[in-house]
Formats: sequence, C-alpha cells, structure tokens
Amino acid sequence: MTGDWALELATAAADEVLPRLSAVVREKVPHRWAAILVAGRISVTPHNGDHRPSAAELAALDAAAVPGQPWHRPVTIGGTTRPALVAATAGPRASGSLLVLADADDAPHAYPMVQRSWEIAAALLSHSDSPPTTAAERFFAGEHAKQLLLARDSHAATLRALLTTLRSRELDDSRARRAATDMASTALTALQAASSAQECTVQRAFSLLTEQLRPLVLHAEVDLETVPPATADRLLPGPVGQAATALSRGCVLVMLEHTHPRRIRVAWQVTDDQLAVDVRDDGDCAQFPLNQAEYRMRERLAPLGGDFSVATVPGWGTTITARFPLALPPSTDVELLRELSPREITVMAELARGLTNQQIAEQLHVTEHTVKFHVRQILSKLGVRTRGEAAALGRAARF
Repeated sequence: MTGDWALELATAAADEVLPRLSAVVREKVPHRWAAILVAGRISVTPHNGDHRPSAAELAALDAAAVPGQPWHRPVTIGGTTRPALVAATAGPRASGSLLVLADADDAPHAYPMVQRSWEIAAALLSHSDSPPTTAAERFFAGEHAKQLLLARDSHAATLRALLTTLRSRELDDSRARRAATDMASTALTALQAASSAQECTVQRAFSLLTEQLRPLVLHAEVDLETVPPATADRLLPGPVGQAATALSRGCVLVMLEHTHPRRIRVAWQVTDDQLAVDVRDDGDCAQFPLNQAEYRMRERLAPLGGDFSVATVPGWGTTITARFPLALPPSTDVELLRELSPREITVMAELARGLTNQQIAEQLHVTEHTVKFHVRQILSKLGVRTRGEAAALGRAARF
C-alpha cells in the first residue's frame, strides 16, 4: 500500500472508488472480493462470476454492524457462509453505508486503516449521482422505481378512502370502523394480487380500478361514473394495465383534493393499437394543479411510449386524456442478451415463461444437468444473481 492511499481514493471516478478501495486495503487485509451498500445501491468488485450478495443479506449485516467499529466473523453472503470483515460508516457525510470484505483474513491491527479508507470512499460515493452502469442494473433500477410509484399511488388511494370514511358525518363510530376495516382488507387483497399479475383482460383491469375508486367517493358528496371499455376480452400487457389504473386513480385523487367536484367520470376505450383513458370532472378547473399532474402523468407514460392532453374549461371542469400503446416499446437493454449463444437464448426463452429446469429439459429434449449448465452461463453473462432476475430481463426483451 502506498502512502498516498487517501489521494488515490479522493481522485478516483465514481466507478473506480470501490476497486481502488479494495486494492488499498488488500495488502493489510487479504480478501477475495468486496461489496458495498451506499444509499441503497449495491456494488461488488471484482466481477469474477462469484455469487453476488443479495439486498437482504447486506441489510442483515447492516443491522448487525456498529458504525465506526469493524468486526470479523463468518457471515452468510452471496448465498454462502464465509469469513468477512464488515465496516459501517460513522461519519455524517455517508451514514448508513456498509463495506464487506468477503473471504477476508482477520487483521485487527488494520481495522483503523480500513475504517478511515471506507469513510473517505463512502463520502465520495454518497455524493456521486452516477447512474447504474450495467444494462441489468439500469433495468432493475427502473423496475424498482416503477414499483415504488405504483405502491405510492395505491397507498395514497387507500389512505384517502379511509380518511373519507372516518371523517364522514353519515356514519357512526361502529359503522365507520367496519367500513374502514373492509377497505383495508380490500386494499391488502389487491396488493397481493398485483404482485403476481402479468397480464389480464381490459375488462378485468377496469373492474379492479372501479373497486379501488368506489371507496374514495363512498361517503363524499361526489357522483362517480365509470364507463367500461366496449372491448371486454382484449388482453392488456401487465405494465399497461398497471400504469392505466394508477393514472386513472391518481387523476381522481387530484380532482377530489383540489377541484371539489360534484361529479367525476372515468372512461376507458380500446382500439386496435392503444388504450385511451379519459377522466373528467365538473369542478373548479382554476384549482387543478396542472404542473403537478403533468409531471405525474409523464412518469407513467414515458416508459410506455404514451402521451396525454389536459383541457380546462371554466364552468365545465377539467378533462384529462391519456393514450397507452398496447405494443410495449422494446427494452433499451436488449443488447445485453446478444452475448448469449443460440442454445442459451432458447433456454432463456423458457426461463421467461417461468419453466423449471426439469420442464425446460423435457421441452428441449436434453438432460437437466445440461439445462443447469446453460442457466449458470446465462446468469453469469447477464450479470444477475437469480433465475427470476434473468426471466424478468427476458420478458422485458419480449422473449
């Protein structure tokens, strides 16, 4: 280790901080690979095909770590129990950041140097806005962001319905509690169903939306009109159905909160190539938060290639129309899959369908051992850790 190790770290680009940190401490603490958790982002070096640590594993180590006090003991990381040195930051500039040196020698005399170098590295990384670097990381970061948006809107709708019920002057305490309990149970059931939904008919998606909207106006002085699509049995891609439902629900929430309408109308219409969502009210359009609504709609529509329009007419209210293409745009990360061999692409397609190794072997008339080999190759080339992650990439690439 050179005497300028702090300078080596401080002058590193964001994607070089972890490799340099690993090199800096390796002379004092030999280790096989290093993993870090900074601001919820996981990074590993070197990328040698070893099992990557999961978020759950790092979260467990983070809960056991003591800021500023490194420790060494066997831990479960990367799916294997191995000796590791764990250090958590104590400085205010990067609190909550974690360093794990896997297969590391125990060297208590080096703990202070490891802690100091990690504080510097974590401070640099916590103030870096560098995006995920690999296609797989970009894809899963985007999926995570979309799920957060869906969860946020769903929770907002549920809370709004509960507050409307509990504040209603038409219900006594006993009836209000029963109604609130029913709403919470319905919301929990919808959340559980959404976690496994891939696609459904447009009629089913609209029916679920209607069930979610009714509690919002049940005890409010607002008439809700829902106009189902004429084409009931058309299949909607999962992302389109989820986004259309979230956008419709969000528009209703904004209108209830700001324009104080007497009537809200929600209608879906399906053509050969798109789903059109129309939400209108008769409230005070001057109070409609146009900038906020546009931002939220762009969040929903941009990943799907959709568009929208907003019309406000004094005395008549606000009308929002959004259009969702039924053909999803190709993934920007499909180039990642070009590294796969023809046989691996065939196995990847079966993974994307959710088949097990045994089912894939029967489908392709090969041994299960051969399938396992191809799956390992696929995970390594894609830079992912689980079959589920590989399958998600395959579905995103329209396998």
